[in-house]
Amino acid sequence: MLSKLIYYGFSKNTYNSVKTHCDKSNVRNIGITLTLFIVMMLAAWGMSSLYIIPFSQRHTYLTFFLVSLVFQILILVLRDNTVRINRIIVYLVIVLLTVFSIALSKEEPFLVSAIFPVFMFLGGVAFIDNMGRFAVCVIAETVAFTVCSYFNKPPSIARYDLIYALIFAVITLIFHYRFQRGVVQQYLSYERTLEVQQDLEVQSSFDALSGLLVRGRFFSLADSVLRGPDRSDYVALCILDLDSFKQINDKFGHQMGDKAIQLTADAIWQELGSDLTKKWEFCERAVRNEESFAGRLGGDEFVIFLRESGTWEETQTKLRHILDSLNAVELGELKGIHASFGVTEITDSDRDIDSVYARADNALYEAKTSGKNRIVKG
Repeated sequence: MLSKLIYYGFSKNTYNSVKTHCDKSNVRNIGITLTLFIVMMLAAWGMSSLYIIPFSQRHTYLTFFLVSLVFQILILVLRDNTVRINRIIVYLVIVLLTVFSIALSKEEPFLVSAIFPVFMFLGGVAFIDNMGRFAVCVIAETVAFTVCSYFNKPPSIARYDLIYALIFAVITLIFHYRFQRGVVQQYLSYERTLEVQQDLEVQSSFDALSGLLVRGRFFSLADSVLRGPDRSDYVALCILDLDSFKQINDKFGHQMGDKAIQLTADAIWQELGSDLTKKWEFCERAVRNEESFAGRLGGDEFVIFLRESGTWEETQTKLRHILDSLNAVELGELKGIHASFGVTEITDSDRDIDSVYARADNALYEAKTSGKNRIVKG
């Protein structure tokens, strides 16, 4: 119960799942709060210098303008670390606002402070940490303000400062809990929506059995590369077909056939060295970073789009590694997987993936008719 109260009605694990969003929100609101405070101090200093507001307060405004400006500059200098230390900065900003409230209240000893409750409430809306630490912060700033008020103001005025401070402290804590609970709920909803979108992207892009790209997504990516800007890398298209796959199904069963397809896909991904930790980003990343990718055309037929920094010899070496890995498979009664490879180079003049595929398919036919289990370049 206490844990849920601290984390705005959610478990600690649930809250931590959106903590990154909360941290970024704090960083954004720190910048907004400091910018507004700087503008406010500069405007107040100008008005006090023109005697629109008490002239005696101009030094206070100027001092806090300079302090907040230096603070803002330091944050800009340390911007790469602001997300990591955002909670420290949050409480430093709250301290700055509290000290200013106390300083201004001290210069107006016969007036009830209106600035402190506003700034305390502002902190409750703008920043999120957890209810435990934030409650301690509100209590500390309330105590500091009221003690300073009793030392610098007549008792009757200080008493009103205390009453208003306590009322707004309670309001701030209640509003902070309800408001930030809503913020956390929004981030959780966003994360769930994002997960659904990512799952849909993966399901629409990758074959369920092999984990390779589905036919349509593969050719869409390949077409994007061919129709893109001039390429500086070496590019080739390879069609891979398992030899005597029907015999594997008939002799060992369809489960073994499925396993052969999975082992082939694993050998391809391993040789390509693709990062599949965030599969929903793979297609965009493959085009952007000039990565190789592979797909399953259907049944026991696969296709590989190879992008290398070297030459045909390096590409041939990769394909040979895949073939050797398949030949070395030993799984129960299955002793080795044989496959035929048809490969074609892609030149700068190639803009049609269909014509490139036709060349690779002809090379595959030659590999099949010349003895199988080999690599043929067409």
